[in-house]
Amino acid sequence: MAIPSVVQGTVEFAGKVFELDSPRGSTWLESVTSFRFEPTGASKPYTVRKESGKGGDYWYGYRKVAGKLHKKYVGKSSELSTAKLEEIAEALNVPPEPRLQKITQSVTDSVAQSVTDTVADDRLTALELQVQALQQSLEALRGELPGKSDAGDSPELPIVTDTELQTRLGNLETGNAELRRQLENSDHLIRTLKTDVQKLRSQLATAEQNASEWQEENSDLLAQLKTQREEIEFLEGVNEGLNDQVHGEHGLYSEIQNLESQLASRPEQIAAPIAIELPEAADLLNQLKGRRKKSRADLADINAILRLLAAENGSNPV
Repeated sequence: MAIPSVVQGTVEFAGKVFELDSPRGSTWLESVTSFRFEPTGASKPYTVRKESGKGGDYWYGYRKVAGKLHKKYVGKSSELSTAKLEEIAEALNVPPEPRLQKITQSVTDSVAQSVTDTVADDRLTALELQVQALQQSLEALRGELPGKSDAGDSPELPIVTDTELQTRLGNLETGNAELRRQLENSDHLIRTLKTDVQKLRSQLATAEQNASEWQEENSDLLAQLKTQREEIEFLEGVNEGLNDQVHGEHGLYSEIQNLESQLASRPEQIAAPIAIELPEAADLLNQLKGRRKKSRADLADINAILRLLAAENGSNPV
């Protein structure tokens, strides 16, 4: 069964044509396991296959060169694009180096990348330990190679067919890329958190300022309320004293009733209106102070109240 084709970035599949670098192309990559890529220029077509690894699925490019099948790592589906496939096409044109030399160079590149990488120190240490293990494996392979021939010529180095080393190197590169992505996400998250903290600090400062202003306003209102309560207590004290003077057992109204009773029994003796004698203002103030020590009434207030009572009863204040 013929596999799908991608011709210069255009997918031809099931009678439909669409761009590889598109959302539909990304969905299509998840549904297939291989396809044939035909690049532009002089590069020859090659096959792209999906293979499962420890970190997930990865794409590799395959092409036969001089009767030998050669392989290049492409990346994850999210990293696969027309430009990337064009680069792999050119890379497959380069004659492969001896396998042992290629693995040694890959290990060296991996160490250099690990040293210059900005990921966390613990991850770098793990990568270095893995590289050291690979170097030890290479040294063991070198020790198993035969020596020089009798003619003095160095024999051709055998091609290492074990793909585990290459897979591990590919996984390390993929892990590095993933760590870089996580580091970028962490940096972005830290910047976002710093911005949020600054906003919260600004809001807190505004809330503290508003609380201080509200507390001052509340203090002023409490002081005014206290003053009004004191004035009300003073007026209640004055009113209570006046009620005692007027409505008490021996108050003014009682005296007036007695006088009216006497006058009613002897109407012939009525000569003129009887003026009610109000108490002295100073005496009334002293009585009020005696009952209400915190009263703020003064002599002028008592005189004003006595004048009102005199006007109401038709008497003259004393």
